[in-house]
Amino acid sequence: MQLSTKPRYALRILLQLAAAAGDNRAVKGKDLSKKQNVTEAYIEQIMLPLKRSRMIKTVRGCNGGYMLAKPATEITVLSIIEVFEGELNFVSCQDGVHTCNMYEKCCTRSVWQELTDFFKSKANSYSLSEILKNNTLDF
Repeated sequence: MQLSTKPRYALRILLQLAAAAGDNRAVKGKDLSKKQNVTEAYIEQIMLPLKRSRMIKTVRGCNGGYMLAKPATEITVLSIIEVFEGELNFVSCQDGVHTCNMYEKCCTRSVWQELTDFFKSKANSYSLSEILKNNTLDF
């Protein structure tokens, strides 16, 4: 299992926006692109789902750009992953659709559920503010 690049870049971008939030300023797409070493077109592809999920907002004008729409304490790694990957479930029988004919008597179902719950809990414990508090940004 491997995450796509979008949630990984989104986390870095949101950290950059959270760092800029202290100055109450918007960050231009071209500045995000330069710092993250990602094309502006790809930045836009990442920003659209973040905007739809109300994690960020856009500011118009000469000092416009992107800003966090929520406090950095409310944006977690899990919420970012789920914006791009959908609800996190390690196996398909956890999503409420029981297509496996072994569902009722499966001895591994509880193991997968426990692992999923653990990962979700851990990923939900990392907020942007927590990451910023414990790390120095190198971009």
